Amino acid sequence: MIQQVDYYKTYLESLKKSPHTIKQYCIDAEQFLKFINDNDVSLDNDLKKFISFYKEHLLKTYNSVASINRKLSSLKFFLSYLKDRDIIDTYPVELLKPVNSSLSTFKILTTNQLEKVLNYWLHLYKHSEEAEYKWLALRNFCIVNIILELGLKPFEVVAMRWSHMDDHYITIIQRSKNRKLPLSESQMAWLSLLKIETENCFPFYKNIDYIWIGLGNKQYEPITVKTIERIFQTISKNVGFKVTATMLRYTTIHHHVQQGYNEQLKQIYERFGYARKSVLVDRMKRFN
Repeated sequence: MIQQVDYYKTYLESLKKSPHTIKQYCIDAEQFLKFINDNDVSLDNDLKKFISFYKEHLLKTYNSVASINRKLSSLKFFLSYLKDRDIIDTYPVELLKPVNSSLSTFKILTTNQLEKVLNYWLHLYKHSEEAEYKWLALRNFCIVNIILELGLKPFEVVAMRWSHMDDHYITIIQRSKNRKLPLSESQMAWLSLLKIETENCFPFYKNIDYIWIGLGNKQYEPITVKTIERIFQTISKNVGFKVTATMLRYTTIHHHVQQGYNEQLKQIYERFGYARKSVLVDRMKRFN
């Protein structure tokens, strides 16, 4: 599918677009296709639902309304190109409208909500009798727990491997720059238990480096971002309020900022994988 970007570039050149416009449109198209690939979906899937997901990603990633609207406009042009060539049937034009200049605030979970979120999978782990369900609940609890402790993004969680761990630290693989984060004694204990239980359930797991693997036909294969999305959808249905991995991440960031670390913003934005301090400052303004 990424080859479509080359065809798209030729099409833009035929329209006599400026070199700068062509370069930016192709970057945006490639970014969209990479996001599709990273989330293990295809253009044959429900495009309306996925573009809504992608738009939410843009809102969380960019702090400039102008940048977000430019990318939405660029995406609309690219999808129109794909539709004219019968590569896609249709696309949700209404989702590609410019966003308002005042961006929405980010929800922060309360202490009571955090307890409910953490206890959901932990309760199932403690009370499940079937080995497979017990292991699945433990895996899901550990995923939620480590997102809360480290404030990770889903794609960073998916990429975690045992070989990335060194003593009480784990290296988080990021697109731009990797970072090394400390793990608490409690976190180390849960991960150690997960490794033992996974090896008991899956005999060939000792040869697998990925920390998180799937079930069924996905045995011994790493989970995807979609898996994490489903984990939080299940929690939301059972605790009575919506919760996402991003909410958990922002709650952790908010906690660190509120602990009086305002003079150490450089350490905080680097800890949570932001490329610039200005992005963290923007997030702080939008915390609810």
